[in-house]
Amino acid sequence: MSLTRLLPLLLLLPILIWAADSDKNFRVAPTMFKEGVLMEPVANMAIVKKEKMILSESPMVPLRPNIMFMRHKKGPKEYLWFTGPVDVKNFEKLHAFSLADNYLRPAEVMLLRFYGSQTSRAFQDEADIYFDREYIYSPRVPKLYFRKNGQWQMIQETERPGIISIKSNIKGLEAISISVPMKEVPSLVYPVNPGMYAFSLSAPNYLPYVDAISVPGGSMVELKPQLPVVDTASRVKATTTVTLHAVTVAKTLEETEHLFDVLTRDVQTSIEKVDTNEFDKIYPPLRKPLLLGVSSDDSVYVKYRNRYNGKREEAKLYWRMNRMGSASAVNVALRRKIDSLQAIPHKVSLVPTSIEAVNDEKLCEDVIDSVAMREQAKQDSIAKANAPKDTTVKDSTAAAAVPAEPVIKTKRVCRMAAVRINYGKKGDRYDVSWVGNAEGYTADSLFALLTSGASSRAFISIERNKPVWIYHEGDLKGRHHYRYQKHELVVNDKPLQSHGAFELPQYIYDEPEVQEWLNRPIEEEAHKVQEPKAKALRVDESGVALDVSMKVPRVIRDRDRGTVALIDSGSFRYKGKVVSLSPFAIHTTEVTQQFFKDVMSKIDSTKRIKDRSSFTGARHPVHNITWNDAQSFCKAIGGDLPTEAQWEFAGRADNNEGALWNLDENPDPGAYAIYKANSYSLGKKNPAYGPQPVSTKKSNAWGIFDMSGNVAEWTRDKYFMFSVWVESSNPTGAMMGSSKVYKGGSWKDKESLLNLTERDDEDPRYWSDAIGFRCAFPRNLFEGK
Repeated sequence: MSLTRLLPLLLLLPILIWAADSDKNFRVAPTMFKEGVLMEPVANMAIVKKEKMILSESPMVPLRPNIMFMRHKKGPKEYLWFTGPVDVKNFEKLHAFSLADNYLRPAEVMLLRFYGSQTSRAFQDEADIYFDREYIYSPRVPKLYFRKNGQWQMIQETERPGIISIKSNIKGLEAISISVPMKEVPSLVYPVNPGMYAFSLSAPNYLPYVDAISVPGGSMVELKPQLPVVDTASRVKATTTVTLHAVTVAKTLEETEHLFDVLTRDVQTSIEKVDTNEFDKIYPPLRKPLLLGVSSDDSVYVKYRNRYNGKREEAKLYWRMNRMGSASAVNVALRRKIDSLQAIPHKVSLVPTSIEAVNDEKLCEDVIDSVAMREQAKQDSIAKANAPKDTTVKDSTAAAAVPAEPVIKTKRVCRMAAVRINYGKKGDRYDVSWVGNAEGYTADSLFALLTSGASSRAFISIERNKPVWIYHEGDLKGRHHYRYQKHELVVNDKPLQSHGAFELPQYIYDEPEVQEWLNRPIEEEAHKVQEPKAKALRVDESGVALDVSMKVPRVIRDRDRGTVALIDSGSFRYKGKVVSLSPFAIHTTEVTQQFFKDVMSKIDSTKRIKDRSSFTGARHPVHNITWNDAQSFCKAIGGDLPTEAQWEFAGRADNNEGALWNLDENPDPGAYAIYKANSYSLGKKNPAYGPQPVSTKKSNAWGIFDMSGNVAEWTRDKYFMFSVWVESSNPTGAMMGSSKVYKGGSWKDKESLLNLTERDDEDPRYWSDAIGFRCAFPRNLFEGK
């Protein structure tokens, strides 16, 4: 073959190579990480090398707190993962990129290749990238780029976080953060955003104290706790009936608490004899808000001030009691005994005090009250029989009396959703409720069993035998458990597998100690890093998602507007930029022909839109519809077509992947979409040819179906070739242009066109058997439903 004939192929070769270079080439495969490789010297390394040998590890998620992680590129397909304490000096040279601000997640960025420019090829990514739970860092460039969904995307540099160093020579010092959820506070806390941080501090033989510190961005601040030492010098002779022997032989926490209460009453008369002026001199004062860079009504400062005042009172009582001769020794022994007993897990057997039905307000309806109707008919019959008869002849032309319409009596009926079992009563040590169901029972049948006189009790497991002590004006009002973990129901000596949650009464729930425990971080079990997986939701026969969590939109059926997902406000990466959206609602399926028919039957005949769908079926999506008619339908039911941003946000379900099947262990577009390979390519004689009934494929993680494939869907946005501007909040598309954007691909399209970030456009008068629609609504239309 001559060079002249080869030249066109040679010119096309780079283009073909680039076209084949998919998103996968711009990700680091988990198999590329090599374990057990010795760390070699790296300039300005941000990890402290304390040991002579540091070996590479396998990346694990979630990332451990207060640890710096380094991804080092050793070769085109070989990466090393190192961990260690942060090197503060070199940390201050790094460029920081907030994951939250850039709408990225640790498990996601660990596998992304990053670049210094958009001109880079897949093998030209940055050699060293540092990670922690909230940021990634580059030692080289202030801008980072990555490739996702076939597009280059940039992440913006943010202010570098700060570091808190807690330095103290006090043995046994314990620090608890009261400003951010944190199980344990280490000597070096990072990353911390600029602002105020407060810590509750305690140690053996020291008075408890609460301190606060202001952290600027990008540097380290030292916190040097100055806890007052407990003064055990006897100044006041106090006697008590509690002996050290009694403390030693006490077996339960309740017995030990009773001894403590007796000691408190015994020394109460002597406490006033102790001069507290000396305490006021040694106890550190409350830090002023101005010095911490906040206002006096700042929420963190208010929490700090309240906790400081509480700890100060506790410290004063402790200080007083330790200056009372022999009573001091008893006090110390009691506190140690209480601490040891509170650290033990606890299990208790409780008998229910009452049983309640928990109704589902979403499943309430008004039904005819047949009993009331029969009673009313009976009363009307008696009244008619007892009425005096009028024998006077009336004018024959008088109109016959019209019988009054019977009054329809209704009652509100709600389906029971769960059972509430109450234990104890207000003021009891175990004042708690449990709400849930049991396997093998409906809520109604479980309620009937528990209220039938059956013998029932529960074995309740508690994390630690540590109740909250509630005080009022300095007096102890009660001790109440709150660390409930497991509920084991036994009815008529038969264990029932129960599933539900504990509920605390408000007076216990509001205690700061209880709030801290309830909001404690729950660490996910560490596992090797892999692509994040989507959760496929179980659906009922009508295609409505049943398994929903706190982060999943609530799905409701509306008689007039159809089944919709109520989506909260949020942010996501849209066209390479992080944008925010206000709350809205969107149909969980494409508009079906049956729903279209039902709506049209209710509106003025002069405004009805004809359904031109060529593939017919009640649950088939409407198609062959123009943009104008689709929008008119949505407006007829109080909505509109979704903007492209709304449509894409709902379809991607809070992740950065445009092809949802890529999140599965075995990616299969056919599991989610009706598209060319499983429809159009099969030929006209195959029943799978053409649009299929909605919700026959897997939903996304938000219970929304057919966003990829079946029929493409009109959006509200205009299309303009040269439009590059994207609003930061609620984007609405191009300001110019006559064409309209449609999304999602159809039964005729190949896999690459099913990506939720892809778009196409057409004249709003255009119609096709491959284009349909769904509607979006203001969320407030559904409030209270």
